[in-house]
Amino acid sequence: MNIAIGGFFHESNTFNPIITGKEDIVVFEKEEIFTNKSAFIMAKGIIDYFQEKGEYSLYPLVFMKAVPNGEINREYYLLLKERFFAYLKEAPQIDAFVLALHGSMRVEGIGSAESDLLADIKKQYPSTPIFSALDMHASITKTMMETADAFVAFKTAPHIDVWETGYKIAELADFSLKNKITLKTAYAKVNCLIAGEKSETDCQPMKSLIDELHQLEKEAEILSASYCLGFPWADAKENGVTAIVVCKADQERADHAARYLADKFKEKKHLFGFSMPSLPPEQALIEALKQEKKPVFVSDSGDNPTAGSTADNTEIIRLLSRDLKDKINEKSILIAGIFDPLAVALCEKNMQTEIELFVGGIYDTKYCKPVLLQGVPIKRIEGFGLLNTTLILFKTKEFELIICSKHIGFTNSEMFKALGINHLKKDLVIVKLGYLTEEFRDDAAVSFMALSRGCTDEVLSRLDYSYQYELI
Repeated sequence: MNIAIGGFFHESNTFNPIITGKEDIVVFEKEEIFTNKSAFIMAKGIIDYFQEKGEYSLYPLVFMKAVPNGEINREYYLLLKERFFAYLKEAPQIDAFVLALHGSMRVEGIGSAESDLLADIKKQYPSTPIFSALDMHASITKTMMETADAFVAFKTAPHIDVWETGYKIAELADFSLKNKITLKTAYAKVNCLIAGEKSETDCQPMKSLIDELHQLEKEAEILSASYCLGFPWADAKENGVTAIVVCKADQERADHAARYLADKFKEKKHLFGFSMPSLPPEQALIEALKQEKKPVFVSDSGDNPTAGSTADNTEIIRLLSRDLKDKINEKSILIAGIFDPLAVALCEKNMQTEIELFVGGIYDTKYCKPVLLQGVPIKRIEGFGLLNTTLILFKTKEFELIICSKHIGFTNSEMFKALGINHLKKDLVIVKLGYLTEEFRDDAAVSFMALSRGCTDEVLSRLDYSYQYELI
């Protein structure tokens, strides 16, 4: 049997004015995906399953991914979608689509990319089943549910089951095809928005809600149960929490289980809260600077690029270089980092030279302004990561600042290693994140979350939504 595989994976923040374009997106086409599958872990899970089985022919189409950012450029999305369908025409008859989608990718002027793509697949291949893996923060639309046969979403946040989710959706597709049955999928919505930092899956109440999913999946009839929490930094009509259940053949059981999960979420929604001390930015920094242990991590949560912020908010930099500089007391501070291609270009011309440098405030003009720093660009790295980013390490009297030429995330120590930094010896490490990734959580002696203003404001009531949701 022939399986078409592809993926469009992006978390799009509608409060971010940046339009995510070609230069921000990594694309693998056709056979490239097999040699680059480790760069797209959800797709790797799909591929690994079918290659282990050895009973299917895989036809890779287009795989695209990007760091969360603003909405995707319409023309570039349409070009990638055109290639997706063009490659399909080169393939033999397709028995199923098995896709790696995010669920909260949005395109300027179109809206939900998943709805648009799945509707076109169903229009052109009306009798071919569609199966898709999703991010836990997918925003499920009616069109998505009407067009796909089954969805499976991550069960962990931070997301450490990405490969497993891809593997699982491939397993469901295999089950459906082998048994020649149409899977029965149901969903139930909860009209609320919740920040990911209040729904980490090793903390209550999310931990017990995930346990409910595992309990349901022990039933012989139920193949999969998922919570999709929606994406709170997208102002979208069909956003919100969704429970999804996939059954072998019993639609009534799927419907009942989805409603049960939605009701369980409603029962517990008043229990959600932040898992680490979460304070206004100045207070978070003051508390961090008081600590004797190291390294102390502080998340600049309002400007988290892995949730689609601009990554150029300067509030933390302003506080440390102005208001709080007398409280630093010679502590070593690393800030990771800021997205500013103009600052990178100026540093490249003045390496090892003391200069005045404006940083940030180019894209986020609502919550901050550029900050003038005096310091020395002491190190430069080219070609970092999939986007071939240039990194600059800029040293001021108060801190070391990583400046990036591309909009990227700050999720692990690879950036520090590339720049020759031992972050474990720093007194204070400030990262543009929300909850800490697993690696940073292990590294942190103490951690705080700064409730900074920005495109990923954790205090959802401070954002200007067009639609009415209960904000948690």
